[in-house]
Amino acid sequence: MSEDKSQVIIIGGGIAGSAAAYRLAKAGREVLVVEKGETPGAKNMTGGRLYTYALENLMPGEWADAPLEREVTREILMMMTVDDSFAVDSTFGSLSQQSYSVLRSKFDAWLASKAEEVGAMMIPGSTVTGLIIKDGKVSGIKIDDEELEADLVISAEGVNALVAERAGLIKPVNVKDIAVGLKYVYKLSESAINERFNTVSGKGVAMLCAGECNKGISGGAFLYTNKESISIGLVVDTQGWKDSKLPLVEVAEEFKQHQALARYIEGGELIEYSAHLIPEGGYQSLPQLYSDGFIVTGDAAGFVVNRGLTVRGMDYAIMSGIAAAETANEAIEADDYSKNFLKRYEDKLKPLVLKDLETLKNSHDYIAHTHHMFTTYPTLITDIMKNIYEVDGNPTKRITGLVKQSIVGKVHYFDVFKDILKGGKSL
Repeated sequence: MSEDKSQVIIIGGGIAGSAAAYRLAKAGREVLVVEKGETPGAKNMTGGRLYTYALENLMPGEWADAPLEREVTREILMMMTVDDSFAVDSTFGSLSQQSYSVLRSKFDAWLASKAEEVGAMMIPGSTVTGLIIKDGKVSGIKIDDEELEADLVISAEGVNALVAERAGLIKPVNVKDIAVGLKYVYKLSESAINERFNTVSGKGVAMLCAGECNKGISGGAFLYTNKESISIGLVVDTQGWKDSKLPLVEVAEEFKQHQALARYIEGGELIEYSAHLIPEGGYQSLPQLYSDGFIVTGDAAGFVVNRGLTVRGMDYAIMSGIAAAETANEAIEADDYSKNFLKRYEDKLKPLVLKDLETLKNSHDYIAHTHHMFTTYPTLITDIMKNIYEVDGNPTKRITGLVKQSIVGKVHYFDVFKDILKGGKSL
């Protein structure tokens, strides 16, 4: 690597940054990754779940040693009230693409090491404080008083993309486009997890919850089984949380004590606690993805989709890292780092990442602003099922009568119809 200038500098050693670094180094390019954490992954957090098609795209046939936790073979969707819960438990044995639970501290460190193995240089424990801009082009980074020059800079800063924001290359994140994730990891033996979730080693469960778990705040709760731990937590809409004036930690503590969930973590040792901002503004809130000498990837670009039943971000981070690396490689070949040339990055994102964000562009608005989504509907569904199962010695009612009994006085039928129709178009 030249002592005076790198071909590419990447800000952030998370999934997007390390994916870009791996691809660039594999192609023989000079790439430097500057990571704020003491080690890659030390400060990163996710629910979390990774769809492995992205890994296959990044390193075809070469990710067998990735520190993935359990393959997700069961999907549980749970509706919760104060005292009750109703869950739909689905098992799929024939999905064409795999997904696994992951722990970011392990996975990010592994991915960064893969990038280093093929020639990328990592500088951990260093905070980028600014960009070098010459004649309107990004020409490097600043770490306090030190300047490091590069032909191209890739931002993989995460949702708080302060370097790009302070340089005026992207707009500040709007509070309405952000969610807050709160996560706990409980250590349990592999055998205990297998027994509690009726599964076997290597196979696991993804659970999403709605209703009482969020105290009416837009969002939901999650649970993922790892090899020898359970990840459990909440995601709440930031504006909804602000309006509720509820202490989020207290909401989370009550959620963990709910009888439907407490049994899964009973006796477990709390080994990790973290919180994280999540970009959920979607397609309408995307920043400028490229400028002269500059590309934005992953969470910094807002590449996250929440459609209620699934939340995706890590796979998009990898795919955007690949697209950034391919664009950087072409720019180096052409010796052209202009905004006009770097538009190729957006073109490479269109077939999957941008297409998905556009398809689900109304999902965040629907989830965050559907009045009954996280209050009335979970209660209705739970009550309906409770009434169906209850036998109290009175004459039996048809299901239509039980549904009517549960709905009357709580929500207008027309509102239900509108929400169903809107949800079908948005999700």
